[in-house]
Amino acid sequence: LSLETPPTRTAQPRASLQDAWTLTRERGLALHVDGARIFNAVVAYGCELKEITQYCDSFTICLSKGLGTPVGSLLVGSRDYIKRAPRWRRMVGGGVR
Repeated sequence: LSLETPPTRTAQPRASLQDAWTLTRERGLALHVDGARIFNAVVAYGCELKEITQYCDSFTICLSKGLGTPVGSLLVGSRDYIKRAPRWRRMVGGGVR
């Protein structure tokens, strides 16, 4: 299951992330958060990043959205997940220019 942090100034209720985590555990699924604007959610919730990401199996951080850097993204997950990421990126067309 993949969730996205919204581009608006309003973050989804934290309970919805906890509900998604519970649902994925019950169904044997993984939970990924597209954290393009995850630091906006941190500010909106008034918490630390780890309080949001504790419910994720993996998440991304976009360095240009919200933080204003010219380019860059981070993928965060288990060592095994990161090892498999390049293959999945190619399968879904990532890196095609």
